[in-house]
Amino acid sequence: MLNTPRANRLHISIFGRRNVGKSSLINAITGQQIALVSDVAGTTTDPVYKSMELLPIGPVVFIDTAGLDDIGEIGSLRKRKTIEVMDKTDFAILVFSVENEDISLERNWFDQLKSRNIPVIGVINKMELK
Repeated sequence: MLNTPRANRLHISIFGRRNVGKSSLINAITGQQIALVSDVAGTTTDPVYKSMELLPIGPVVFIDTAGLDDIGEIGSLRKRKTIEVMDKTDFAILVFSVENEDISLERNWFDQLKSRNIPVIGVINKMELK
């Protein structure tokens, strides 16, 4: 199964704002430190891909993305790459932080995913902060 080409794998993408725990989530799911984790917002700059076997589903590729709320000129480029990931997403995980009371950005992203018929699940993270 590890020889399955990336294009033939189920693509599971992780979306959310900066520093909501997307990279920590992909590291926890995979059991590896594949994505850099930091308290500095905007640590993930390019999509991070991890191919693996997910039982009972089979071969998948997880994709960690930059924050949906990234700012500045470089931030716009990061967001563009994140939007490009949506085009290859088969299933989306939308990560929320309990720190963010305004979820209009997440609702907008949820609507975009649903309009493309991409199944999406919401994950509430950082519960220890409440």
